[in-house]
Amino acid sequence: MKNDTKEDKKQQPEEEKAEEPAKAEKPEIAEEPAKTEKPATAEETAKTEKPEIAEKAEKKDKKDKKSHKLRYFLIAVAVLAISGLLLLYLGGAYYYKEHFFPYSRINGVECGRLTAQEAEEALRQWYTQDYSLQIVDEHGTELLVVTPADCEMTFLADEEITGLLEAQNEYAWIKAVWEKLPVESQISVGAAYNKEALEKSLGKTELFTHKGEAPQDAYISDYEEETGCYRIVAEKEGTLLDEEKTLACIEEALGSMQRSLNLREADCYVRPVVDSQNEELVSRLKELNRIVGTRIVYDWNGNEEILDGTIIHTWLMVEDGEILLDEEQLAAYVEEKAKAYDTYGKKRKFTTTLGVELTLPGGTYGWRTDREAETKALEELIWSGAVTEREPEYRNRGWIKGADDIGNSYVEIDLTDQHLYLYQDGEIVLESDFVSGNVSNGNTTPAGIFGLSYKTKDAVLRGETYESHVHYWMPFNGNIGMHDATWRKTFGGDIYLTNGSHGCVNLPLSQAKAIYGYVSEGFPIICYYY
Repeated sequence: MKNDTKEDKKQQPEEEKAEEPAKAEKPEIAEEPAKTEKPATAEETAKTEKPEIAEKAEKKDKKDKKSHKLRYFLIAVAVLAISGLLLLYLGGAYYYKEHFFPYSRINGVECGRLTAQEAEEALRQWYTQDYSLQIVDEHGTELLVVTPADCEMTFLADEEITGLLEAQNEYAWIKAVWEKLPVESQISVGAAYNKEALEKSLGKTELFTHKGEAPQDAYISDYEEETGCYRIVAEKEGTLLDEEKTLACIEEALGSMQRSLNLREADCYVRPVVDSQNEELVSRLKELNRIVGTRIVYDWNGNEEILDGTIIHTWLMVEDGEILLDEEQLAAYVEEKAKAYDTYGKKRKFTTTLGVELTLPGGTYGWRTDREAETKALEELIWSGAVTEREPEYRNRGWIKGADDIGNSYVEIDLTDQHLYLYQDGEIVLESDFVSGNVSNGNTTPAGIFGLSYKTKDAVLRGETYESHVHYWMPFNGNIGMHDATWRKTFGGDIYLTNGSHGCVNLPLSQAKAIYGYVSEGFPIICYYY
């Protein structure tokens, strides 16, 4: 027990000793340290301990040795396995640096585990067997199929395939293999072909030998009565191929590897030269419609005549793109209307004051169209597309309009009875005897219907053998007219047969003055014998 107490004291921690400073300060008598003994070896321990304990220790030692050996073995195996896997991984990465992942497809073609060169060859083979160019018309009807064999066609995609492979992360190959990840890629595949072989192949087909329908240019229709104008008839597409353009389109389609070529959509047919939007055609249509838009309402000697597009269009023609107006037809129109409505020079039925019915020669009275002037004026109106009312140009005018252009105001000169009647609005307002042209010497006053040329006062009448002053001068047929004759004392009877005038109608001064007050230019003068 005493020894145990000493040992307990030795084993007290220094901290506890530090808690008793008072005791530490007092000098203590050093105790004799215990003798330090060398640790006993396992053999000694085994000898000193009981036999059972020694046996257990020996077994434990052997077990520990075996455990260490197993641990080292497992570590070695693990290192070898990791090294193998690492080598496998690196080997796979090295492999897939030059090969596509197993489930790679390029343009739908299986390229797994192929090199870039092998993938290119696979694509080339696939396109050679699969690709063709179908040529169809505007209705989608197949006309021809061009295959790679027809034009010695080859397919090129090496640069893009190499780029795809270079872009592939070879270190991700395990994931691609393990998860079976599909890799879909699309690249543009170039194509090369033999142009001569293509042309030779196409030459054996009916593509160009079959003659299609030629196109029709847009044109201006005939004049349409319903609308009163012209219109543009649209161009018509044909089915005649432009060989040069078609060949170029086929070459372009092959170069870009199109699957189908619609010849209409590719504009391979011969096109109309003139379409409905052609500026020259549109301008000509506008001009034609402006011309046939002309509307002239004529008052032709009291008769209404309408000239419009229904007639004018027959006078139009287009030569080399230029609109021409048939001047002969235009002049014929004026001539036709003038003949129909002019009264100048025409014979007339006339009933004298005494009731005698006569057919009088035309004379120089009546409506006479100036054909040349009216033709020129009408042409200008047509070109300008005029819409107007007008009278034609006249060289002579009647006193009133119509076929009976004499009316009921006129001077009636009865050359047989040498007596004159002046009618005003159907009533006789003046009568007078006169002396007409001398029959015996050939100065007979001509019969006929005339219009007063003009009137004037204090005129001097001159001839080869005479010179006479008159107070009232009213010519109606050239130099023949009515005037006063103060040198005569008697009028009427048979004086004119042997002592008549030079052709004029001689009147008493008072009567000449009265007549002068009634008449004016164009006033009808009717001379007759019966």
